[in-house]
Amino acid sequence: MGRWSGWSRRAVVMSTLAVLVLGVGAVAPLAGALDPVTEGSDSRVVLSSGRAYVLHVPPLLRRQPRLAEGRPVMVVLHAWLSDPENDARSTGFNRLADRDGVLVAYPEGTRRSFNAGLCCGEAVVQGVDDVAFLSQVVNDLRARGAGRISVVGFSNGGMMAYRFGCERPDLVDTVGVMSGTLEIPLCRGKIKALHIHGEKDTAVPFAGVDYSERLQAFVRGVPTIKAAAPGSDITIRVLKGYNHRWTEPGDEVDATDEFWRFARMRPAS
Repeated sequence: MGRWSGWSRRAVVMSTLAVLVLGVGAVAPLAGALDPVTEGSDSRVVLSSGRAYVLHVPPLLRRQPRLAEGRPVMVVLHAWLSDPENDARSTGFNRLADRDGVLVAYPEGTRRSFNAGLCCGEAVVQGVDDVAFLSQVVNDLRARGAGRISVVGFSNGGMMAYRFGCERPDLVDTVGVMSGTLEIPLCRGKIKALHIHGEKDTAVPFAGVDYSERLQAFVRGVPTIKAAAPGSDITIRVLKGYNHRWTEPGDEVDATDEFWRFARMRPAS
């Protein structure tokens, strides 16, 4: 009886140890799986109008979607003949979004163009209402919990950022423009904008041009924009020696970081 009792105690102890060892083996990989999302993701959001935008969701918000509530969102508008994928790659906004845990949206232009007023491409020819489209994008982002909305664009996208901010200042907190200009006669609302422009830009000349063969439109001179936007707070920075392009790693100026900081995209810790 005593012998069997001793064996039973040993069996219980060994069984308990086995469970503990197996438990450690089971918990170890589970611990690594508790927080498995380390990369952002892109999805194409189709609105009720049939128009669409690409939404970049950073790792933090993929893990905890509720944290999107009240956070700022950056809406990035591509250049004429470009697209969301190219702009995401060339600007690098997704990297900052992943770092800071905020959403970035990339609306798709009509046949790769936005109707910014006088420019550009098929969107102007068709008379596309891109102000209404971007309003839809903002409303969809609001439904996802978005707080402040900042709009930034390059070239034709920058022109559209100006137009949207000027016509719907109630929806836009800040406007960022890289190598664009204002292509409507007058800014109806007061905006806060940062405009960065290359001194040697020949596609959208800083001084403007009466008629651009390339864009098939009048191009307003950047120095005259403030007069066409009374009451607005517009900061214009000229990049010496730069042509028509987004800044690149190694450049003296990092436009992506400048616009990000201007829009106060990094949530307070």
